[in-house]
Amino acid sequence: MKKTIFFVLFLVPFCLWAQDNASLTPAAYLKAYQHLHAQPELSGQERNTATFLRKHLQNWGYQIQDSLGFYSFAAVLKNGKGPTVLYRTDMDALPVKEHTGLTFASSVTALKDGVETPVMHACGHDAHMVTWLAVADYFAHHPKEWKGTLILLAQSAEEIGQGARKAIAQPNFKKLPPSNYQIAMHNNADLAVGQVGFCDGYAMAAVDMMNITIHGKGGHGAAPQNTIDPIVLSAQFITEIQTIVSRNIPPNESAVITVGAIQGGTIGNVIPDQVELKLTIRSFSLQARQLILDRLKAIGDGLASAAGLPPTLWPEYHLLDMSIGPVYNDPALGKLVAESIQKKLGQQAIVPVEPVMIGEDFGMYRGNPAIPSYLLWMGTLSPETQEKYKSQNQKFPSLHSAQFALDYQDSLPVSIQAMTLALQALFAAK
Repeated sequence: MKKTIFFVLFLVPFCLWAQDNASLTPAAYLKAYQHLHAQPELSGQERNTATFLRKHLQNWGYQIQDSLGFYSFAAVLKNGKGPTVLYRTDMDALPVKEHTGLTFASSVTALKDGVETPVMHACGHDAHMVTWLAVADYFAHHPKEWKGTLILLAQSAEEIGQGARKAIAQPNFKKLPPSNYQIAMHNNADLAVGQVGFCDGYAMAAVDMMNITIHGKGGHGAAPQNTIDPIVLSAQFITEIQTIVSRNIPPNESAVITVGAIQGGTIGNVIPDQVELKLTIRSFSLQARQLILDRLKAIGDGLASAAGLPPTLWPEYHLLDMSIGPVYNDPALGKLVAESIQKKLGQQAIVPVEPVMIGEDFGMYRGNPAIPSYLLWMGTLSPETQEKYKSQNQKFPSLHSAQFALDYQDSLPVSIQAMTLALQALFAAK
């Protein structure tokens, strides 16, 4: 099965490339994937990864625009009059120790917050990059097949929500030609090889991270009447904010509030002066996001006031500087891309998927006024691999798992062909 898929789907799109010595062969892309997988780099540390990608693009005639924050760069190829399309890939890996058993598994470690940490491409950004590189190769060597301007953006630090924000803020980003369309892809562990997932409208959530300091009046644990206990206040606060989504957000709209960490106190017989809470907030619409932020403050301030604390000791709300907006997929753009992919790969390749509450900073490029944008999901596991997990009553290894591994010989050809078809459709759009 794997060999059949490999030769039919991988070699066909690249059969003409072998005639050009400047192009990479299908075998070279498999080698590139293994190299990138074995040599992952953490967010903001992607020096070697960026160098690897940039080298090929320069050889193919792309004009490089560096200094887009961290190690992000853009490569621009102009080919006559037509639309300008931006195609983004992410480059960074995660602080995860790999347990896939692959012969080219990562053994890399890197410093994170001063601690030597294992690093792994547990989110499939290695596959994103190889797909992006192959698409760059195709359009560089088939100028008669399209007209317009292609902007290939290699982005750092997606995993920490800082890459897109930093790129957009750079003066060199403003030097890039304005985009008519924007596109990206992401692996999906729940989709089979050959399936391309589409989710019109809000597809991935906006993400906010917030630290909240709950103040009180400390004292002896045996005399709580002389204190205002911030641990009790924190417990009340955590319980009460569960009503925000269930009672303030419309039932047909999704949102999530999670308190992921509570830090306060030292020993059992001392009531502390304060407790620290760390939250993640996920939403889609701007209205829902603002409502959540407003309600968090109203509930916290109200509980503090009811406990008898003066306004100077009401909670402190610290919204961290790492918020990212939602990914909104333009339905008309999705229809155009889906029709192009369907013509070549068949109706069975087009799969509707539901929105998810995970974050992705691709949505930050959409801008105001909004540029039509779309993020496609790509299947990662062959039917045989999926059946193996099902027969063992196991879930598929998810993104960010130490066991996450693509059936790359099967999945890469499909993602390369699908993204090539997607961009061809955009360049042909009126």
